[in-house]
Formats: sequence, C-alpha cells, structure tokens
Amino acid sequence: MCLCFRELLDDPKVEWNIHIISSLVLKQINTSSINMVLTFDGRGVSGHANHVAIYHSLSYLASSGKIPDGCCVLSLETVNVIRKYLSVLELPISWLCESDISFLIDSEEYRQAKRAMLCHRSQLLWFRHLYLLFSRYMLINTFRVISQEAKHWKIY
Repeated sequence: MCLCFRELLDDPKVEWNIHIISSLVLKQINTSSINMVLTFDGRGVSGHANHVAIYHSLSYLASSGKIPDGCCVLSLETVNVIRKYLSVLELPISWLCESDISFLIDSEEYRQAKRAMLCHRSQLLWFRHLYLLFSRYMLINTFRVISQEAKHWKIY
C-alpha cells in the first residue's frame, strides 16, 4: 500500500500535519490490532520537525482517549549529544536516570540493526557511519509512557 501525501514530505525541516498523522496512525493501530506504538519524544531525538509532529499526534490521540484499550504508547527519550555518542559507556547513565522502560540490545540485534541501516546506502552519509559506531541509540534506548489521561489539546 502506498500512502502518497504532499503534506508528508520526507524532510527533517517539514512539519507534518498532526491531523493527518493522527488519522493514519489510529487507522493502522485499529486495522492491525497493534498493542504497542514506539515514537519519538517532544524533541524528536534529532530535532526533526516531522519526528516532533509524530510525537504530538500520538500524545493527542492518547490524551483524548482515542488510543484503543490494550495499546501502550511509548516515546523514545532524547539525550544530549555527549550522551548520544558515548555508545556502551552511556549504559550506567541510562540506568541511573529515570525512565519508564529501558531496552539494551545484544550483539546479534546490533548486527541486525546495522544491516538495516546499511540497506539505505543513499542516506548513509559520513556522520551516519559515526552513528553506527558510537550512538547509544544503536545499543540502549529508554522510553517514557505517553499518558492516556484526559488533557485539553489545541491542534492547529
């Protein structure tokens, strides 16, 4: 299935429409009986506007009670650039900092993630090679649960 939307350009500077994202995500959750959604946090990990829009869309769905019962929404925590590139040395810091859920991958999962990144050669610029070698996100990921409490949201 190809979803082609001019409003959803693959560009880190383009802010995606929250209504479109919310609708697409909710449809996929319901159609596929998804019980967990992982997304970016409000800083978008890399500061990408489209990552932030995805977070806001899921936060809106959760806070307005539109996420189906039994589906948990988690946001990947953004860390500062020093922590981001400490690789495995960042593990003690992650364990000491408060988060709801932490994932640590093993060597086979690391190789699988690296193979997946290498499949996208057109996006594998010099700095992404550094990311593969040193980024804590290749090894350690911490998440926060996006609350499903009722809040008042304004969507523009």
